[in-house]
Formats: sequence, structure tokens, C-alpha cells
Amino acid sequence: LLRTLRPLRVISRAPGLKLVVQTLLSSLRPIGNIVIICCTFFIIFGILGIQLFKGQFYYCSGSNVRHIKNRTQCESNPENEWINQQYNFDNLAQALVALFVLASKDGWVDIMYNGIDAVGIDQQPQRDHNEWLILYFISFLLIVGFFVLNMFVGVVVENFHKCREEQAAEELVQRIEKRQLKLQKARQRSLEQPYYINYSKTRMKVHDIVMSKYFDLIVAAIIFLNVVTMALEFYMMPQVMVDIMTYLNYIFTAVFILEALLKIFALGFKRYFKDGWNQLDVTIVILSIAGIAMEELESNIIPINPTIIRIMRVLRIARVLKLLKMAQGIRALLDTVFQALPQVGNLGLLFFLLFFIFAA
Repeated sequence: LLRTLRPLRVISRAPGLKLVVQTLLSSLRPIGNIVIICCTFFIIFGILGIQLFKGQFYYCSGSNVRHIKNRTQCESNPENEWINQQYNFDNLAQALVALFVLASKDGWVDIMYNGIDAVGIDQQPQRDHNEWLILYFISFLLIVGFFVLNMFVGVVVENFHKCREEQAAEELVQRIEKRQLKLQKARQRSLEQPYYINYSKTRMKVHDIVMSKYFDLIVAAIIFLNVVTMALEFYMMPQVMVDIMTYLNYIFTAVFILEALLKIFALGFKRYFKDGWNQLDVTIVILSIAGIAMEELESNIIPINPTIIRIMRVLRIARVLKLLKMAQGIRALLDTVFQALPQVGNLGLLFFLLFFIFAA
């Protein structure tokens, strides 16, 4: 049994994962206080639910129960059966289970309507018999489901920031060294001549064109037109329109190829591919060329799986991503998301370890 704990040794070798575990361990004490508060609310609403609904979630199950009013009428027909709902408030244990389902917000609607339809003990439920009882369920969801349970997240986040500050103090020396190294490189670059100093007149003119904001605006307008043409497609299009869409796709693909070639010519192969957004542009161009090639091969020479053709057509919408690099605000937001991915990966790795241990 103890062998299943061996994967936990990974934690000590992964700094990011170690930070997540330290956060969870340091959160145990304040989380204990929230657990007490949560249990208190569960017990209060559980006892209140017993007083309101005990014995009232039973109903008559059978082929013809429309005119059944109570348990006696139900059991008078041997084909009928007087049964209870899966989640009910007959005792505190059952009430706590029902409240847990309510707090998870998964299946809570059925429990709420069962409570609203309840008439009394040994009475057949009637639709919307006590609509005012919705206040009980809404109050529990607002207080416990949305407020108390979210306090757990707040405690973990607060402790994460505390642990991160402690870890940041240890990393401060390394960051200072990296900063000094960057400053040295920046000084060296400032002393160096610009990369385009030896460009010919033609290459310099192309460089000025592709680096201007007007060039980006023209490309953005072309991408927008491409998106509009893709949005015009519909089921059972006339063949004439299909041909027009195909030729427009060729034109847009040619424009994007020309854009990539001009930038490679202006910036140089190495400098161009140093930018991740340029790598995305080239990937989109390659996918567009591959899609056109597959469509031509499928229609003329080689039979290709239609699913692959559809996938390549769907990937055309990736051209919209080219607009993101022109929006500074969205780029900053995406950069923030990418910076947060390592911590998300650490949390996912911790979940994987726990699932693996309990599964083993």
C-alpha cells in the first residue's frame, strides 16, 4: 500500500509543484475554520429542511396516477408503488446529502422542484404547491453554494501569494544577476550598428514598407475581408458561389504568402522567426497551402479522406489569430495567460499524482 506514495517524491524535485503543495499545507489551518462555518450552515439548513420536508418527498409511481391524492389511494392499486425520492429530508443524514448536491449545483433544480411540489406526509405531490419554499433553496445556494464555498478558494489564493512572496525573496538574487546581464547585453546592442545598416536600397525600401503601421492596417483589412467571405458560406450553396469562394481563398492565401516572404526578405530569416507571432503567421500560411493542395489532390488525382479536408477548411479560421498580434491589449492579456500556464501545469500535475495514488 505504501508503494503508491512513491510518486510524491516528484514534489521535492519540482519547485513549482513544491510551491503548490506548500500553499495547500499552509492553508489547512484557516481552511479548518471555514470547514466549521460550512458544517454549521449545513446542519442549520439540514434541520430546517427536516422540519419543512420530512416524509413529503414520497410519490406514487405507476401507469395511471393522475388522480391519485394520497398514499392510501396509491396502494389501493397493486400496480402502483409509493416510493421516495433519491434525495430527501427524512433525517439529518439524508438532508446533508441533499444539501451537498445543492451546494455542488449539479442536480439542484430537481431537488428544489420536489420541495416546491411537496404537499404533506403521505400526500401525492402537486405541481408548484408551495412556491414560497423556493426561498429555502435560493437562500442555501446564495449563502453556502456561492459565498461560503468560495471562501475556500480565497484562503488558498491568499496563502499562495504569501508562499510566492517567500519564494520570491529567495529568487531575488538570481533576478538581480539576470537583470545585470540584460543591461550588459542592452549596452552592447546600443553600441552596435543597426541590423539594416548594410541593406541595399531595394531591401531598405521593403523594410520600411513592412515595418510601417499602414502595412499592418492593410493586412488587417485583408484578414477581415477573408473572415467575412468565410462567414458567407452556407448549406447547399450554388456551384457558382462555391467557385467564387475557392478563388477568393486562393487570392487570400497568396496575399498571406506574399506578406510572409516580404517580411522574411526585409528582416532576414533568423530575425523573422525569432518572433513567436511570425512563427504563427508561417504556420497559418503552411496550413492554408496544405489545405489547398489536399483539395486539389482530392478532386483531381488522389482520393483523400473527406474528414481531413474538412479539418483543413476549419483551420482557415486560424487566420483571425493574425489580428491578435496587431492588438497590443489582447497581446498583453495573452502574454499574462501564457505566464500563468506553468502554475496551471503544476496544479494539474499535483491532481494527476493524487488521482494516480488513489487509483493505485
